[in-house]
Amino acid sequence: MAAEVLANAGIPDEAARRAWSAMTAFQALGDGPRAEKAGVHAGRLILRDAGRDATGPLRDLLGQLAPGGEGHRRVAEMLAEAENRPDRDHDVLITDPEAPAWGKLAHALAVGAHLAVGNGTPWNSLADPDGPEENRELLARDWSVTDPDSWREQIDKLLDAENSDPAIQVVLDCRQPSPEAWSREIHRWCGERDISRETTEALDELSGQVRRYEERFRADGLLRPHGQVTSVYGYDFGRAVNMARWGLNAGFCDVETARDCALTAGYRAYRTYDSWEEFSAAYVLGRMLRFDDGEFGDWYLRSLEGHRILTTDPASPWRRMAWG
Repeated sequence: MAAEVLANAGIPDEAARRAWSAMTAFQALGDGPRAEKAGVHAGRLILRDAGRDATGPLRDLLGQLAPGGEGHRRVAEMLAEAENRPDRDHDVLITDPEAPAWGKLAHALAVGAHLAVGNGTPWNSLADPDGPEENRELLARDWSVTDPDSWREQIDKLLDAENSDPAIQVVLDCRQPSPEAWSREIHRWCGERDISRETTEALDELSGQVRRYEERFRADGLLRPHGQVTSVYGYDFGRAVNMARWGLNAGFCDVETARDCALTAGYRAYRTYDSWEEFSAAYVLGRMLRFDDGEFGDWYLRSLEGHRILTTDPASPWRRMAWG
């Protein structure tokens, strides 16, 4: 029965089938506590692998557990979570029930939650639902990472906030109260360093792009009414957490190394920003300046959705854990 129910739902995971079969066997032996434990484990595996599509199998599983018991209660909670998930596999907050949602590591992993939400993966685990091959393919395609050495090089750049364009920080450091004064300061800074006219004009144009993004951020609630972004280092720190996850699952580092990198990214983010919201605005600006090119298109809309999920969902780590 377990294999048929799960296969019909598109869940081929052998571990879930074994857990379901173990529950049935313990029930036949009259061992209620162990049957409940196996049932809860099966539920976790089903929810992890199928997300919103887990509702059917979880209902069937719930029907196999005695009402009023702890196992029935916990599987009912999983079913409610599956039913409430958006009907999509991205831009959704997922918490791994088998991984800690509190504590030092969870706090650091929350710094990488923008990408986790965007990709529809659990924010609170260094494990990745995708297999090693998928992680290696992603790293090779998007990061030119093909081995432990190139992975180490990339994550060190992210941890040192050296992956994003350094011109962005030059522009932010030159900021002045008015656009005209900001432009003059950029020209003065460049003139003192004999920087070419073309580069100076590019930096001046970048300041206008930053200003337009910040205006939109304020209108959309990404920034407070008079808020500004002081650096985009958060974009590197947030990606460093995910680079640690990908490196571990690709086999390019061990658990201890991945954990240390995630903790370092979290610590440096806390030292740089004063709140989840301030960090989020910095992360999104860094992402927009790399990919959106002032279009306020899908890159922006999805990043805004991630920000709203993380700052408003009661289950979000940003709502449940204080900054720093």
